[in-house]
Amino acid sequence: MLPPATSGPGHMPPRVLVADDDSSTLTGLRALLAAWGYEVETAPNGRVALEKIASARPAALITDVMMPVMNGLELLDAVRMTRPAMPVIILTAHSSLNSLLVAAAEGAFAYLPKPVDVAKLKVVLASAVTEPKLETTAP
Repeated sequence: MLPPATSGPGHMPPRVLVADDDSSTLTGLRALLAAWGYEVETAPNGRVALEKIASARPAALITDVMMPVMNGLELLDAVRMTRPAMPVIILTAHSSLNSLLVAAAEGAFAYLPKPVDVAKLKVVLASAVTEPKLETTAP
């Protein structure tokens, strides 16, 4: 059994950032993750997500691959420069071997197809926020 998103009274729930250009996906994931006990931030593209990562310091990032301005793989690459230990979960409706290989090479925590398997996402996210990580910030 995985630990719940919160671990007792007075403990802040893990903050998760969701980046996706589809507003219905953002709304759905926000409601789902909040029901699981997470604090949820959202971003409509990778550039906004990168700004929120710096200010909100989320415990994990869930991002779509196909987004305008900065796609999910570019975002993953940028996150590795500033928050190398932050778990990044990639979601995509357009899975390809190339994007899977890039995500793996950049250290994505997971790569999940859309429509997302909710039970699998719950397990993957719980694991992402509870695994011990050495957080460093690049200069």
